Amino acid sequence: MAAKTAEKTETPAKAPSAKKEKGKKKGKKLFLLILVVLLLGGGAGGYLMLSSAKRPQGKVSLPPVTFSVPQITTNLDDGHLIQVSMILVLDPGDSTALVRADLDQLENAAILAFGSMSFGQLSPSSGRVAAQQVLANTFNAVLHHGKKPWDTVTGVEFTNFILQ
Repeated sequence: MAAKTAEKTETPAKAPSAKKEKGKKKGKKLFLLILVVLLLGGGAGGYLMLSSAKRPQGKVSLPPVTFSVPQITTNLDDGHLIQVSMILVLDPGDSTALVRADLDQLENAAILAFGSMSFGQLSPSSGRVAAQQVLANTFNAVLHHGKKPWDTVTGVEFTNFILQ
């Protein structure tokens, strides 16, 4: 019976040490997992820092220049009226000197362009988008004369657009 008691006392003593070993293994796995995550995160952060350092710091992109055209009221090809105000979007770095100097010619070009369009063409939004492109091309034809540098219209934005 004494031998049986000794065996019983040894068994509980072995159980806690087995739990400790499992805990140590889990701790090692957790430590390795955290280490891998930190290394990957640090590597990604380092890559981002290095890639941003490679970008040229001296180049600053300029915002586009805008010029507000006074309101124009004119007849369309089919006898309807259009009243429109617009903003010309110019290339970044352009001055508005040529636009101001050629404003009368630009307004005339807009009147002629709208004179070739009809109410049916301009009623849908797709027609107004097409008109923006036609006007940008027309305005650039007026502005691109003489010596360079020229002001270049990259877009036309309508601030008022009334068809009657």
